Amino acid sequence: MNLRPFAFALVVALSPAILPTTVVEAQGEKADPFTDMARQRFQEGVKLYDAKKYEEARAAFLQAYALKKHPAVLLNLAQSELKSNHPVDAARHFSQYLQENAAASAAERKTAEQGLAEARLKTGRVQVEVNVAGAEVFVDDELVGKAPLHEAIDVGPGAHKVEARFSGYPNATGQVNATTGQVVALSLKLDKAGSTAAVIAPTAPPASSGGSEPGAIVPPAGTETPGAGTPPPGGSDQGVTLSTEGRKPFLQWMATDKVAWATGGVTVIGVGMGIIFSVLANSASSSADNIAGQIRAVASRDEGLAKIGRQNNPCADPVAVTGTDYHQACSQLKDNLDKRDTDKNVAIAGWVIGGVGAGATVVAYFLRSKPKPGAPPAATTHFVPVVTPAWSGLTFGGTF
Repeated sequence: MNLRPFAFALVVALSPAILPTTVVEAQGEKADPFTDMARQRFQEGVKLYDAKKYEEARAAFLQAYALKKHPAVLLNLAQSELKSNHPVDAARHFSQYLQENAAASAAERKTAEQGLAEARLKTGRVQVEVNVAGAEVFVDDELVGKAPLHEAIDVGPGAHKVEARFSGYPNATGQVNATTGQVVALSLKLDKAGSTAAVIAPTAPPASSGGSEPGAIVPPAGTETPGAGTPPPGGSDQGVTLSTEGRKPFLQWMATDKVAWATGGVTVIGVGMGIIFSVLANSASSSADNIAGQIRAVASRDEGLAKIGRQNNPCADPVAVTGTDYHQACSQLKDNLDKRDTDKNVAIAGWVIGGVGAGATVVAYFLRSKPKPGAPPAATTHFVPVVTPAWSGLTFGGTF
């Protein structure tokens, strides 16, 4: 979508394509009550999420995941935890989803990565190293994995007990004090003669460099808004006199000046980008409109969506897939919308580059094509660059 932060639809529900309602055995068909219960809990979670009852939605998704450990359910659970202010659980589940679901689509991974980044704005992290591979690692008596751990463990701010356990060794226990946005490294050594722990100083996020805020216009020292009238003579910083009188014709100058070749090339490249990517953006937009129309047509006849009140927007966050799998269609819709917006931004950049190149070509012409000696005076135009705290641009004046 646009380049601003954007939270897209989650994924999935427990459709028959993902969680079959029956298990076929040699003796015949047999009901699968766990899958049915998981589907019911998931659909309840979707309805509660739509109603912005995120804590209750979290409980429903948690029950569904306990019954059926499917990555799609895990992603929904993580999103509801994020909305219900459980950042540690959300971060761990987003991270688990990214590690375990290698087959996730680009859209699903982007959703999980954005959720993980948002959750970690409220968590601290502990990087635990243990000298014995396979040792179980506990944080506050909760098992979080086995050594070696491939990434830091998300924890809430404050003090935490970290422990490593392995058969035949005394437990190695350490204490850490986690701070939001920081990573604390803890080394646990399992030794039959006596286990130890060592805490390494926390690593803070990189400090931002000094200077002006991004995008701020800082006028040069001593810059003042010029008054009306003819610009003062003398000095290259007083402005440029623009007159074609006595100069080499523009096209002839373009054909012989290497600077003109460079600025002209930038102009051509920029305009070419603008045209090509404008066409691509329009094509992606048409494809998105076509897919959206198909989704709405199918959804209007879907009784499963009608039961949970999602016929008007089956691609809403989270995607609720009932009797028909909308996940692929919704993912294709998002891909086309992403492509449309990306192409549109590239097209805009192309037009800007083309405009800059054209402007640079005109300026270079007046700077580099000297008037012929003895040329008669002619009407002239002057421009002076102006930068102030409230405005920046060019002022024009001249004689006519």
